[in-house]
Amino acid sequence: RSWTVMVNKQLHPTVYGVLLKLNVESHMKYFARYFFFSLALVAPWSHAAAPDPSLVGCWRAEKIVLYAQDGSKAEDTSGRCVLQFKEEFIESTCMTSTGMARTSYQYRIDRPNVYRTTMTGSTFKTDLIGATREYEYRVDGDRLVTVTPPQSTLPTPPAAAMRVESEATRKSCE
Repeated sequence: RSWTVMVNKQLHPTVYGVLLKLNVESHMKYFARYFFFSLALVAPWSHAAAPDPSLVGCWRAEKIVLYAQDGSKAEDTSGRCVLQFKEEFIESTCMTSTGMARTSYQYRIDRPNVYRTTMTGSTFKTDLIGATREYEYRVDGDRLVTVTPPQSTLPTPPAAAMRVESEATRKSCE
């Protein structure tokens, strides 16, 4: 039995070219294998990037510890910073002596209990816009703990703390 394939010239040029080169009657099984193999490679990546519903919402930072490259550390237990996790973005707001500091990030879940952020805007640390960082996290009820693991594949910007640990509690988003 012969298969007739109608090719829409509006397809992506690569797909159109592949279809033209294929002898569809004798290579249909190879095309199907290639398609399903490609789908198998894409599916885990798309699953890994899905937001974690346990993160979505607002979190008040009860404790933030910054470790500098020189070994010094700074700790803040004022509770003046709030993180709001959305499906793909994080908004950080902190009350400072000069007013409200806002920082925004795009984030994605890379693997279970690990998310990666890229700073997209800041009223405070504009030199870090574009910086990417990975965080390990654990949600236990209304408690969120985050730690930056060693950034072996992501260079730490010179102005950033080498390691950051935080503990936060869930709060209502206002």
